[in-house]
Amino acid sequence: MERAGDKKAMGISCEEVWRDLSDYIDGELHPSQQVLLDVHFAECRHCAAVLEGTRNVIQVYRDERILAMPEAFRDRLQETLREHTATPRRSFLAWALAAAAALPLGFGLYSILSSLKRRTSLPARDTAPVTGLVAVSQDEKIKVFHIAGCPKLQGKPKFLPVEKALRDGYAPCPYCIGKARQEKKG
Repeated sequence: MERAGDKKAMGISCEEVWRDLSDYIDGELHPSQQVLLDVHFAECRHCAAVLEGTRNVIQVYRDERILAMPEAFRDRLQETLREHTATPRRSFLAWALAAAAALPLGFGLYSILSSLKRRTSLPARDTAPVTGLVAVSQDEKIKVFHIAGCPKLQGKPKFLPVEKALRDGYAPCPYCIGKARQEKKG
């Protein structure tokens, strides 16, 4: 007697049959695979029972009478849904017109603000006073980079290019970077 999952002379295991069961029922298998499953079902009582049980469940779910709700309840439910979900067409049109009017106004305002910003913008500040290598702690929890020799550096340092430190999520140390900016200005 074959146990579930055994591979016999049938050429296909029970697990493979169960995997393809839905496609078998829907008739969506390749003909050669269909034949393998036909042979398996003929020889394996367990899989044949699973096939019949699955077909019965599908048949029950397709029968509208089994899951049909009482007519009076259905009518009340539909009426309630109509009352609570009906949005007047005028309301929708009002929202659509408001959105259509707001769109060009928004673009116009954005254009004006952008041109004003370009005219009044200050020259770019030196945002990267540090170039080259910076020191970071090898402790991954501390995500701050320092100039070499900073007394605020904690743990054993490793050195990275400043661009890589920024890409890796390290923030500049306010103490040593602030000192570097002051020295650069003076």
